[in-house]
Amino acid sequence: MNFINKNNWFYRLQQLVILVLHLILLKWMHYALTETGQQTTGIVLAHFAGMSVYGALLIRGCAAWAKYHYEKDIPST
Repeated sequence: MNFINKNNWFYRLQQLVILVLHLILLKWMHYALTETGQQTTGIVLAHFAGMSVYGALLIRGCAAWAKYHYEKDIPST
């Protein structure tokens, strides 16, 4: 039972990319929350708006990528 083999290496790469993108978002959230007291309201609002857009694109992108691979693996009838 191998974690990575020649049949699933691209799937594991996809998981790694998604993990890294989520960790970037988490780091951005941590930065924004720890620095909020020293920034203006406009900058804080921009950070949270940016994180919202990034998160929405991340969710949409991951779903589209998964759907593509799911449909590719289904035999056509």
